[in-house]
Amino acid sequence: MFKNTIKIPVEWGHCDPARIVFYPNYFFWFDQATRHLFDRVGLSYEIMLDKYQTVGFPLVDAHAEFLSPTRFGDEIEVTSYVNEWRRRTIVLIHEVKNQNKVCVKGTEIRIWAETDTQDSRKLKSKDIPSSFKNFFEKAI
Repeated sequence: MFKNTIKIPVEWGHCDPARIVFYPNYFFWFDQATRHLFDRVGLSYEIMLDKYQTVGFPLVDAHAEFLSPTRFGDEIEVTSYVNEWRRRTIVLIHEVKNQNKVCVKGTEIRIWAETDTQDSRKLKSKDIPSSFKNFFEKAI
C-alpha cells in the first residue's frame, strides 16, 4: 500500500495554555495529509472535481488516539495511507510521529460523494470508480 509522509513544524498558535498541541489541530493535519496523499498519486482535487465530478471525500467518521503530547518547536511527521477500500468509502490511517516516536494514531472514514442532481444542496454517496483506485495501485 502506498504511504505518504508530510512534515509539519509545530507553531505557537497550534498550542493550548498547557503548551501542548490543541487536539483539533491533529484533525486539520489529517485532512492536510490526505490531500497530500492524493496529490502524490496524481489525484489533485482539480482532477477529482473535473474528471470524476465528485465533491471529494467528505469525512463521515474520525477518531484519534493521543499517546504523547507534542509541543511548540517540535517537528512532527504525519504518515497517511488508505488502509481499506470499501464500495463507497475509504478508511485512512494517519500516524503522527515526534522524534520517530508515534504520538498520535488517527483513523478517518470518507465517502465518495457527488452533488445530488435533484437538490444541489445535498450530497449522494456513489461507488468509488475502479479507475480512481488504480491511481493508488500504480503508485505502489
